Amino acid sequence: MNNNFRRPTIFEIATAYEDGKNGYIEQKPKTNVVINTNRLWYGKDSTVSAFLATAYDELGNKIDSMEGYFLEPATDYDKAKTEGSDTAIMSGTYEVIPQNEMKKRIAKRKNVKEESITLKYDWYIDNPPGRSGIAIHGGKSGENTTGCFIPGKSFEFNGQEQDYRINNVEKKRELFEFIENYGGNGIKINVGPHFEYLYK
Repeated sequence: MNNNFRRPTIFEIATAYEDGKNGYIEQKPKTNVVINTNRLWYGKDSTVSAFLATAYDELGNKIDSMEGYFLEPATDYDKAKTEGSDTAIMSGTYEVIPQNEMKKRIAKRKNVKEESITLKYDWYIDNPPGRSGIAIHGGKSGENTTGCFIPGKSFEFNGQEQDYRINNVEKKRELFEFIENYGGNGIKINVGPHFEYLYK
């Protein structure tokens, strides 16, 4: 008989994760992530924004943060709500959700089976007006996105082509690790600034 073994209480079982080796461990804290973006550089075929991602604990206290840049396609608010328009999405606040949750939401909206939906990216921005399939993924230039967000740690402007290119390999991995570590209680992205009122 192992005298060191203690059977977990029903409350520990209900609120714990099993680690597969040592029995039960304490519940991870409920943390969330808020990503604030600010579109600052506008090219002919691309847009670059600075972003700050901040993690908060369940009491609203800041516990960590990281920063970088996002590359999007060209900004044209007259077309931003048109599916397949190859423009940046409307500014606003959106949820960032993993692929499996995106499949569930699409299936519910379209009243189809979840198994019939194919998605290729890990993280999606849910339900921007008039658009679908908007994700956070890798790439280098505006040619690699039709509305999605490409994270990077630096960028450069090609004046001849009036376009931006972004360096993203390490920053994409860093951002994905950040939201996976801290986004268990939700991830929001605030896309800004709000300029589309000028186009109404």
